Amino acid sequence: MFKFPFFRKRKKEKEIDGTKPVYAFEENLSANSLSNKAYSEIERLADLGPRLTGSAKARMAAKNIAAAFEKFSSDVSISEFSVDNKRPYIWTRVVAVMLPAASLFLLVGLPYIALAVTVLAIAVIQLEMVDSRGIFSRFVKKESAENVRATLYPEGQEEQCVILSCHHDSAYLYRSRDHLKDIYIPLCTLLYLFALSLFMILYEALSRKLFAFNLPSVIPAVFITLALVLSVLSLKLYNLFSRNASPGVGDNLSGVGICLSLSEYFSKRRLKRTKLEFISFDGEEAGCQGSRHHYGNNSYADGTININIDGIYDEDSLYVLSLDGNGLVRLDEQLSMELSQLAKSMGYKMKAGKLSFLGGATDASSAAKAGIRAVTITGMVPDAENSSHTAEDTIEKIDRKALEDVISLVIKYIEGLDGRKPEESEDEEGSFLDPGRKYRISIRD
Repeated sequence: MFKFPFFRKRKKEKEIDGTKPVYAFEENLSANSLSNKAYSEIERLADLGPRLTGSAKARMAAKNIAAAFEKFSSDVSISEFSVDNKRPYIWTRVVAVMLPAASLFLLVGLPYIALAVTVLAIAVIQLEMVDSRGIFSRFVKKESAENVRATLYPEGQEEQCVILSCHHDSAYLYRSRDHLKDIYIPLCTLLYLFALSLFMILYEALSRKLFAFNLPSVIPAVFITLALVLSVLSLKLYNLFSRNASPGVGDNLSGVGICLSLSEYFSKRRLKRTKLEFISFDGEEAGCQGSRHHYGNNSYADGTININIDGIYDEDSLYVLSLDGNGLVRLDEQLSMELSQLAKSMGYKMKAGKLSFLGGATDASSAAKAGIRAVTITGMVPDAENSSHTAEDTIEKIDRKALEDVISLVIKYIEGLDGRKPEESEDEEGSFLDPGRKYRISIRD
């Protein structure tokens, strides 16, 4: 889906000034104003350019985000961790080589070895593409990556916690625009080779040639020839990814901008009993390594909620995900329905949705695995025209109205949650975001 990386004239790279502003006037905190501020933050961070996981640009983005959070929170931290930024593509190269190898073993009458190779290839796909275990990470050089966390404490006693998360790294570009075909063909070839290997084992066992070197007869040769042809076509999987990165504006500086705007809002409209954590992860595009590191090294109380924001493009393409991790990780379905129903009551087109197999994963999957009630709000519909992971993922693809919808929804949900008493039912309505309301900002010391 990529042609060439997107370049444009960039401003001089420098970190954002972390000086805290002094407010002594009424400032408009309407959803429209907040979305404009989010857009400005997105535009500013986009000037850093593509930000591969663990790269210098990604670390610079983390420091800029931390400085922006420091304007609204006195508790901001950067946590450093080691990351394998080659994880997205090493498994593709391994599998691409294994397929023709299995075909050749079939050709020379060694179907049991071909079966072992295909089973191993399936295990690699399961562990790397689906589970992202990093089984090859020990053989590659690690890079230094950084997560950013900012905390806003409630006015009263803390009774619950909501994590608002996003990620600031950007993805590798695909070499082919029709990259899904370059993934599906090898997967189908692998299944075909697995079935053919079983058949040939049975066929040669009945012919009493199983452990003897032999060339296939005419009919098996036809099927093996087809396997060889498919294996050659599958070699495109070896070069599935380019070494260049997407600008990554919608995926996912859009989420970063929204989190920064929400941190400003809630710093001036303090909650009574809900602690808010804002986290921007690195490593999402390389197997959610940043969020795995964070949730693996931090504990949260039961009932903690994570609203992950990832890939906000068009207003009509917004979904609240209840299934993540290539369709294999279950998120909190009740929370997904609550948010989608609340959005509907606000007049927004935001349905509950699910990531399909090969649909990728978001950082909410890491939270869900850690026992946290998690969902992802996204606008990345699996569509050929989607600009995520492409060189066209630029600021022009961001719809300000989509930013406004997400900001409004999150504020209304969190304020309602904070105002809801423990004995109240899940249907009780909390406070509302007034699109035209102005709030008085107290002077900061």
